[in-house]
Amino acid sequence: MVAVELEEKLIDKVLTIGHYQNAQKAIDIILAEYIKTHAPEANAFDKLCVELDISDDEVDNLFSRDKDKGRSLHL
Repeated sequence: MVAVELEEKLIDKVLTIGHYQNAQKAIDIILAEYIKTHAPEANAFDKLCVELDISDDEVDNLFSRDKDKGRSLHL
């Protein structure tokens, strides 16, 4: 976690304009919106990539077949 110091006047103005309950919530929402608007959009390849630090068991689970998938029982 990083500590950020803000002037009291700035915090009060943000809370008033944005109708936020508290400064922490205001900062969380503002930073989340900033990330959404400025983060590069992931392309299809990025969405399909597997993290490099994934364990071997997790990789095996990605490719294991559930033998019962798609089957249904009619009683």
